[in-house]
Amino acid sequence: MSLIQRRAALAGVAVLALLGAVYAGNCVKNVVTARRVDLICPALTISAQERLLNSRELFARLFEADAPLMQQMPDAIVGSTCGRLRRELAWYQWNLGRTVRMDETRATRQQLVTVIDRTLPVCVERATRGIEADDELHRELATAACQMLKTLRSSLDTPVQDASPWALADQLERLTPTRPRGLHQ
Repeated sequence: MSLIQRRAALAGVAVLALLGAVYAGNCVKNVVTARRVDLICPALTISAQERLLNSRELFARLFEADAPLMQQMPDAIVGSTCGRLRRELAWYQWNLGRTVRMDETRATRQQLVTVIDRTLPVCVERATRGIEADDELHRELATAACQMLKTLRSSLDTPVQDASPWALADQLERLTPTRPRGLHQ
């Protein structure tokens, strides 16, 4: 074997070793991030479900026929995003430089925004239905609830960013109300 052939062979081995190391790093990052997601997603789901539990009666009053859809909001957004992330973070999946399109989450959020837009013009009326008209406290509470609905709408209307699975996990982690043990800061 000539000197040129040996150098070419060594260069080939070096390139393969480098590619193997990069792929191994990608796999390790997938496993580590998947473990974080396994902590983040249940915490987000529990938090969202707790908030929703206290709002069921109000949602039924405000959204009427759309209440079941609105009550599925945590599962529709957090659940679908977490499910997608779990699939994308399979240990062997190549994620370096990859972008995950969040079309399903975007579509769900748009559907929820549409429901809120239909509700906002009649929000105070629905919230105070069956309450005596002279009860100022109830009207003020209804107005405050409708204002919170506007805030919810604006948060749902915030554009969903397509990103790498690793960046999406970081975004979800920032939403976690209390960080579960084991999550990095």
